[in-house]
Amino acid sequence: MKAVQLTEIDQIEIRDVPIPTPKQDEILIKVAAVGINPVDWKIATGQLSQLISQTLPLTLGWDVAGEVVESGNGYLKGDRVFGMKTIGQDGTLSEYCAIKRTHLTLVPKELPLVEAAALPMVALTSWQALFTAGNVRHGQRILIQAGAGGIGTTAIQLAKTVGAFVIVTTSDKNKEFVTSLGADEVIDYQKENFVDCLKDNPVDVVFETLSGDFQLDAIQVIKPKGKLVSISGLMQETIDAAELANIETEFIFVEYNAIQLKHLMDLIECNKFKANIGGQYHVDDIHSAYEESKQGRVRGKLVATF
Repeated sequence: MKAVQLTEIDQIEIRDVPIPTPKQDEILIKVAAVGINPVDWKIATGQLSQLISQTLPLTLGWDVAGEVVESGNGYLKGDRVFGMKTIGQDGTLSEYCAIKRTHLTLVPKELPLVEAAALPMVALTSWQALFTAGNVRHGQRILIQAGAGGIGTTAIQLAKTVGAFVIVTTSDKNKEFVTSLGADEVIDYQKENFVDCLKDNPVDVVFETLSGDFQLDAIQVIKPKGKLVSISGLMQETIDAAELANIETEFIFVEYNAIQLKHLMDLIECNKFKANIGGQYHVDDIHSAYEESKQGRVRGKLVATF
């Protein structure tokens, strides 16, 4: 079978490898589509080499959707499933993959597998940032960075399900798009400084995704006893500034949670959430997919298909 593998840092190859034999707690699935996430190419380029928990070659990709090959472990042959493998372990960008049964969830019949593959990592990241770490509630004001991206489009919709007032930063060309997802206020980062826009009417929670100076600026627009939730890693200067301002900070690293993903499926079935596919690539063109992802201007999520 074909697999997209990292053979050495900054060297990605499509290789022929054996179909995996699932372990006792795993399910073998025929892969239909795999979500493309920045963590994929960041690991490949060596930026996140500390996350690799096995020797190379390493199959990339950790979101997946497909069909169960053989019945067992609570699933039937042909069941449509999706899930997320542990980042840094052997991944999902292959024609078949073995994945722990506890890392899978059934795909609702009305949800295409391509859309399902785009959801696990961004949905779980957003859920854990907003609700587990941020404790976002009805009526709170929340600032979401990069609102038109994979994380942003997911976080907007989730925050609106609990009745939060959602503010996002994005470019003017994406204003109508993020507003259609539920954003209440849009700040054009190319023309406006979000600190100037929000310092007189601060927010309860900032969901930070890009690191750098944005973290320090964010402290200026958060209410006392509010919170900065980061998925990019907290700088020590940010932690120090937050303590002086009586603001909490927390870094989260996504973990698979079947219950949270099931809640997401309930929202999809009730038409309260939708996946946003920004581009679809055949696996043979995976390098182009990664190059587009690196540009940081994807609207929604990219997926690779077989």
